[in-house]
Amino acid sequence: MNLFEQHLRLSDLTLLIDRVLYNNFGSNTYWVKAETSDVKNYPDRQYCFLTLVEKEGNQVIAKMDAVIWKQQYHIIREFVENTGVGFDKNISLLLRVQLGFSAQYGLRLQILELNAGYTLGAIELQKQEVLKQLVEQNPETISLINGEYITYNNQLLLPVVIQKIALITAPGSDGERDFLHELQHNIYGYQIEIDSYLTQIQGNTAAQSILEKLNLIITLGIKYDLVVIVRGGGSQLDFSAFDAYDLSLRVASFPIPIIAGIGHERNISIVDLMCYASLKTPTKAAAFIIDNNLAFEQQINTLKNRLVSITDSIIQSAKSKIEKSELILKNAVTLYFRDKNNLLNQKIISIKLLDPTHILSRGFAILKNKEGVIMNSLNLEPGNVITAITKDAELTLITQEVIPLKK
Repeated sequence: MNLFEQHLRLSDLTLLIDRVLYNNFGSNTYWVKAETSDVKNYPDRQYCFLTLVEKEGNQVIAKMDAVIWKQQYHIIREFVENTGVGFDKNISLLLRVQLGFSAQYGLRLQILELNAGYTLGAIELQKQEVLKQLVEQNPETISLINGEYITYNNQLLLPVVIQKIALITAPGSDGERDFLHELQHNIYGYQIEIDSYLTQIQGNTAAQSILEKLNLIITLGIKYDLVVIVRGGGSQLDFSAFDAYDLSLRVASFPIPIIAGIGHERNISIVDLMCYASLKTPTKAAAFIIDNNLAFEQQINTLKNRLVSITDSIIQSAKSKIEKSELILKNAVTLYFRDKNNLLNQKIISIKLLDPTHILSRGFAILKNKEGVIMNSLNLEPGNVITAITKDAELTLITQEVIPLKK
């Protein structure tokens, strides 16, 4: 028999392989640890082709094709719901598989079950390792005290009024639109200047891209009050850029306060722990800024109201004192003039009593000589001519004798 007569049809060979595999593996299932690669998902058709790999470092040491057929396609939806991780490449999985072979598709692992807990654990384990390295290798910038990460950035003082912001976000993203809309349409009318630094926020190169924008902000030397990093929705896998060592370290040591609005309710990244403040959404990040400025305005209004109140109190007190002093002065003036008026009346009475006319009416007379009124009668001599003025006449008299009165 020649070579051509010894050949097998390909279908015969595949049938032989199928029998060998079935005889050795049958319908047995196995739990396998692997990482996803080359994922081709068809939700409309409800099946997914992918490659499973095992790595040592960056080197692939094992690779095998796999498939999730329609009957098990629900496990993808359940996996995403339970982990928040989009079913894509570069995910560490613990999965239950069954060996499958067909003449049309060849050898494939049929995936029957995905363990969500394992994937979450792998992500958390890697995150904890990065956090440990950050603390151990950068004690001057990052420390862990009572379960809280204390960084240079989250200990900075936020300006009392935020007026100029550097925004790092993806161009045209929901995160950018939500943040800008909330900030620019705030009900208080606050005007805040925003410089956008647009870059990739998700994907394998996102961490490096964001890091470059942070470095650019410092290089430009613009005096920003705040740096804001926002992104829209995404899976846990998209979130991985914010767990990168280099980016997290730069955020922790950045000299301008950084606000992160990059997560969802159950996501906390390393960047969230390193920055000044972490908000769950871009909208909440914008609200944080508005609330900061509102707090300052309310403080000013409180001080203004206190100042007005104190001023009113001082004015009222001064007015009361003035009114009291005015009353005291008025009473004092009244008493003064009354006393003076009484004194004047007394003087008038005294003057009236001393009026010569009044004296003359009582029978007295005024004696005068050529020198005037005689004040000392002892100076007269006999024969002096004097005039005596009485109530009703003037008499000319000649002194006969001056006789001093006995005392």
